[in-house]
Amino acid sequence: MIGKLLVVDDEAWFREGLMKLISTNELGWEVVGEAADGEEALAAMELCMPDLVITDINMPVMDGLSLTERLSDSNPNVMVIILTGYREFEYAQRAVRYGAVEFLLKPFSLDEVYRVLRKAYEKFRLNMLEKKVRLKERQINLFRAALYGCSHDLEAWEACSREWAGFSFCILRVRSYYPHEKTYTQRDVGLLHYAVSNIITELMVRHGVRGIWFPLRSEEFAFLLEPGPVAAAYQSTVRSTVSRYTGIQVCWLDGGILRQLDGLAAQYQKIGKAAGGETPPDGMNPQRSYPFKEELLSLLITSNLQGVRERITAYLQKASIMDLQSGKTEVYTMMTAFSDILMNDFRHLKAAGYEALNPGAILMLRSVPELMEWAEGKSRDFIALFVQWLQEKQGDVVLRAKQYIDSHYRGVCTLQTVAGHVHVTPNYLSNLFKKETGIGFTSYVSHLRIERAKSLLAGTKLRMLGIAEESGFDNSSYFTTVFKQLTGKSPSEYRKQTGEGLID
Repeated sequence: MIGKLLVVDDEAWFREGLMKLISTNELGWEVVGEAADGEEALAAMELCMPDLVITDINMPVMDGLSLTERLSDSNPNVMVIILTGYREFEYAQRAVRYGAVEFLLKPFSLDEVYRVLRKAYEKFRLNMLEKKVRLKERQINLFRAALYGCSHDLEAWEACSREWAGFSFCILRVRSYYPHEKTYTQRDVGLLHYAVSNIITELMVRHGVRGIWFPLRSEEFAFLLEPGPVAAAYQSTVRSTVSRYTGIQVCWLDGGILRQLDGLAAQYQKIGKAAGGETPPDGMNPQRSYPFKEELLSLLITSNLQGVRERITAYLQKASIMDLQSGKTEVYTMMTAFSDILMNDFRHLKAAGYEALNPGAILMLRSVPELMEWAEGKSRDFIALFVQWLQEKQGDVVLRAKQYIDSHYRGVCTLQTVAGHVHVTPNYLSNLFKKETGIGFTSYVSHLRIERAKSLLAGTKLRMLGIAEESGFDNSSYFTTVFKQLTGKSPSEYRKQTGEGLID
């Protein structure tokens, strides 16, 4: 999920530079528009619909403070970052009252821009998650109210009744949490219920099924699914996956097509309630992995692997002081988040199947230290996938940079030009190029040019000025200086040694 960003500044060169910086780095934001003052920004809001506005504070027509105040009234969910100079800082602090989330104090470094934008992106993702969770909770509450014939909000009821009309109502029932071939105990039921819940959720996303579900009790899960072959395939896969990874047998009970929510309770009665069923175990909300997953995803999208390591370490430290059963639940939640990221957000890594949803290995662990050792190993494996991915991606940047240099070194081939071609900042390319090749960017270009010059000196009778130009140097004096630095000889001396013609 990439956030949309609007840049507001009255200096065109600054807007262009900031937009290029944001566009060519993995900061989680896509620039969707620009404006020269507050009034232009307000006009662009409806068209661009940004999630974040970066605005200078000192602009003509409408300044950044007035813009922030207007946005706090008209678009309260839009975050604002204020650009300000030292003299305006106290003035800019007033923007906090209007919801500004951060300041960038001019002049600022690239690292500071990265820090602020990544922090804003993490906040954006968590805000979106909260909205998603609240919406899901409202829908589930209405579903539950309809199933049990409880009171409800009429307006929301009618809206959901229209949305879900024609969906298939069904129940997934666990036959027993104690299959003969397993040695599960009562203490394992909570984690097994959680595992079934996560298999349900992951496969629903994987199959692209339209629908909603919630746990009725520990052995029953209620569903509204859009009927069709996709839903049928989903139901079949849920049944086989639960059996394969837990040994538990489940069955689907068909409750018919939903016509209106008011009739759902009667449809449920026809299916028949499970006798003596228990309520779902405490703390087994299938959405419990969402916040942790979103935190990790925000860090991964912005290539902050150190942040990923720190967050996982903190998570496992918290789990390590819990009792064994609670710790197992936390570790399984972590594994669910890993699986969700690899199966849905980074599926191009082709590193995950449904195996991560299998609670079997966790259930077999008999002590907290043993559990933590297992979890730390899985965490290292998870992080290693992204270390390799980033290395490959960085290697691709250097490869494309070298290919561009090899084709353009005889013309304009500055660090800025090449960085723009491969869509990274000059500083990033400079550091990465030296790390990957063992030679600096300028040295690499100079060596190519000097090798070209040596070939021309030995094989042609071009004058020095012509050779300098053909090799990519602006003037013959600079060419001579670089040539002598790299070869220990002047161009004239080199030509004499090769026994070739015309010398200036």
